[in-house]
Amino acid sequence: MSSVRTAFRNFIPAVIATMLPVLAASAAQLPPIVGPTITIGQQGVATAEPLVPVPPTTPCVVKLYTADSPTGTFNDYSNHPFSYTPPSACAGPWFKVVFKADFNVTAGIQYDRTATLWIGGVEFYFGTTQEPSPEVSPSWHVERDVTNLSAALKSAQSGSVAVYNIVNDSYTGVITGSAELDFYPVTPNSPAPAVANTVLSLGSDPVGNYDYINTDGTPLSKTLTLPTNITQAYLDVVTEPQSGDEFWYTCGPEPYISITGCGGTGFREAEIAIDGQPAGIAPISPWVYTGGIDPYAWSPVPGVQTLNFEPFTINLTPFAGLLNDGQPHTFAISVVTGDPGFQNNSQYFATTANLRLFQDQGSAQVTGGLIGPVSDSGVHPGSQYGNTGSKYVMNAASTHDFTARGYVNTSQGKITTTVAEDARFNNHDVVINSNTEYAQSVSLHSNTTATTTTSTRQGTTTSTTQQSFPMQLSYTYAVNPDGSASQVTTVDQHLQGTNIPVAIGVAKYLDYHGNETDTLNFDAQGNFTGNSGQQATQSYVFKSLRCYSREVDATAGAVTGVTDGAECQ
Repeated sequence: MSSVRTAFRNFIPAVIATMLPVLAASAAQLPPIVGPTITIGQQGVATAEPLVPVPPTTPCVVKLYTADSPTGTFNDYSNHPFSYTPPSACAGPWFKVVFKADFNVTAGIQYDRTATLWIGGVEFYFGTTQEPSPEVSPSWHVERDVTNLSAALKSAQSGSVAVYNIVNDSYTGVITGSAELDFYPVTPNSPAPAVANTVLSLGSDPVGNYDYINTDGTPLSKTLTLPTNITQAYLDVVTEPQSGDEFWYTCGPEPYISITGCGGTGFREAEIAIDGQPAGIAPISPWVYTGGIDPYAWSPVPGVQTLNFEPFTINLTPFAGLLNDGQPHTFAISVVTGDPGFQNNSQYFATTANLRLFQDQGSAQVTGGLIGPVSDSGVHPGSQYGNTGSKYVMNAASTHDFTARGYVNTSQGKITTTVAEDARFNNHDVVINSNTEYAQSVSLHSNTTATTTTSTRQGTTTSTTQQSFPMQLSYTYAVNPDGSASQVTTVDQHLQGTNIPVAIGVAKYLDYHGNETDTLNFDAQGNFTGNSGQQATQSYVFKSLRCYSREVDATAGAVTGVTDGAECQ
């Protein structure tokens, strides 16, 4: 028998001020955080993610498109345009702006699809879709607090939504959806938050689209001439692994590419540069889409963030003084492996980035610059590998340290900002590749710490943000003596952190956890005979001025339990 292997398919205070509009309010004044209604026995989609908390006032609702319109019917491979007009009854500034979208896939056969939405080139939503089954037509709802993007919503803009989908005799699932923006007006108890004055996209499409960047290849790059009174700058980045890099954490070094199916080792990192100079680090999240490895494992509970990606925010404020010179500056994002022998073969990332700029309203020209050179250790991941017979052991580890210090002379005085990033990564991967078994076990640990120190004439403040993506993946395809086979998949993943911005605010503590397992069964002729042993648990714990916790449990494709508030007692 031939060898068996199965291919896998498919400053910081300013951040808090912009992401959590009512940080100064007491916890008693803040609305509670709740999750969507979930019923026992529910199929389709059930997640532990909370809804965006909103004040008890009536918002102005701007419908972007509806599910019964051509824009909201996704059965082709094209971008669908819409028009955005600000709400006339709710003139800005706004206390809060919430993006809401609903999706449905008809029962049938369909892949998971990438879903994105832009207004005026600025990305407002990025996620993927739930796969249907011949018996189940999943529907789901996503929300994001997009108040920090308010500057992009002040005027009428062209918008675009894309869910690239193929519908034919084989792939029958039609995806439909609707989207809206809810604008909550300012009131005496709900003041306008401090948000960026200007929001720009690094994408190449003025209406909006993601850019494909090849791993270890040409970066996403945009040259901009910016306002000359910038005091703070932030870059919100999403890097979505695609094609041969969809399961980048399972990739091996070049000598083992025939074993793992993809190269470059199991390490990836996104790097930001300004005018060719290192400017920050963005870790790559090990997302698993709902068609990943075993589609039954993710129904009805998807993976961590699968339907609603969180951007990673890099503080570029130390460079603000340089950006104020009135000259064009080039921003670039690249995805690297650090493997000098890597030969890219259809491994790439769909990437978007929003640049948020805070400006000095008391000055048309802000001077400043860097203090000393940027300190960047660079990426030099160590890759160790070897095999004994059919057992292959691979380890990829990296440390990356970055520090930038700069100042701006504002109308309120001199502000000095230091940003220090510390990224630590390790991926231990063991593969068994024999005549009767292909098994892979991945243990991934990715941790990034960013410390921002801000000095003004009022004093010095320091804030630290920590974010980690631990993941354990076990996959075994084994052939029995009678020729039948089974595929067992187990995934355990977290998004953990402190002081990190997420869709509902800034979490002082966050633990978003998913654990899924399932077995696919095949007869001696290779025909799929069904799945068994499906179990899933997803939990979400958010602690700040308020606390939210929810755990959702599922067995055999249906919800069996929902527990609210257990971690908030």
